[in-house]
Amino acid sequence: MKKENIKALIKSVCFLLLLTALISCATYVLRNKNEANIVRPFYDEPDDSLDVLFIGSSHFMCGIYPMELWNDYGIASYVFASSAQVLPQSYYQVQEALRTQTPKLIVLDCSGAVYDGLLGTPEYVHVQFDNMSLSPIKFKAINDLITNKDDRLEYYFNLYKFHTRWKELSGSDFEKIASVTKGSSISANVSAECTDIVPVPKEMTEELYDNVENYLIKIIKLCKERNIELLLVNVPLIETESNQKMFNYIYKIADEYELTYLNMLHNLDELNFDFKTDMRDLNHCNVYGGKKVTKYIGEYLSKNYDIPDRRTDPDYDYWNTQYKEYKSIYNY
Repeated sequence: MKKENIKALIKSVCFLLLLTALISCATYVLRNKNEANIVRPFYDEPDDSLDVLFIGSSHFMCGIYPMELWNDYGIASYVFASSAQVLPQSYYQVQEALRTQTPKLIVLDCSGAVYDGLLGTPEYVHVQFDNMSLSPIKFKAINDLITNKDDRLEYYFNLYKFHTRWKELSGSDFEKIASVTKGSSISANVSAECTDIVPVPKEMTEELYDNVENYLIKIIKLCKERNIELLLVNVPLIETESNQKMFNYIYKIADEYELTYLNMLHNLDELNFDFKTDMRDLNHCNVYGGKKVTKYIGEYLSKNYDIPDRRTDPDYDYWNTQYKEYKSIYNY
């Protein structure tokens, strides 16, 4: 290759690298930061350092607190979730998590099993995909779940969606996205609307939508292929009788695949759960309910799974530092 051609090639490569860096920076600043402080810090966790991953929707974000699991049980975990996430989305959330982590256990939020379709609302589909790192899994998820090809571009390239957001920018848009909650969203608000419910008995069932059941089985098979244990869970929430019947149908799937399914609507007494005091709204736990759910989950995992207690492991000293910061903010 001639010297002139080499110089031209070097200039072209440098230009492309600079352009990529500028686009990346612009995307970081301009993109909507909804739930970014909850999701993005997942990528700051050292590779293969998390023993338990909680995958799912805002029900897990509001109901399970990894930092409390750390302090009480030494469990290194993260709630890798996004609001309104349905099970087809969770399938790709699992795959994305496994790019950097090799957990001993995945705990799957089954609340999204009652919704038909491949996706939740567009706003929260953006929350999931915008917070994913660029990878073949992200593009595969977009291609699979967004069936209208014309709608995909804004998910491939966030700048296409948010390039006009410059008018709304504030100082926080330029700051590093960070949090010490390990994926949880904590609120002391108490809903005035919630009343106690009578859970539908386990025997009363209603079949899941076909696509939902198919993706649940995909998740089950993926975990088996990776030799990762899987626990199916529903945290307390107020749901219709029909949706509760679909929750009950998951017992059948769990039995078929020899899995455990904790539908906490059937464990309210053990949890000492009170909908009138333990909910931030009709669908989500507040800090008082979340601590009860977290304690129940922590005790269950400690008794039934071989999850190491990392509290005295020097490689996890940074967790103790982060816990102190967490308690300085969320000292309920």
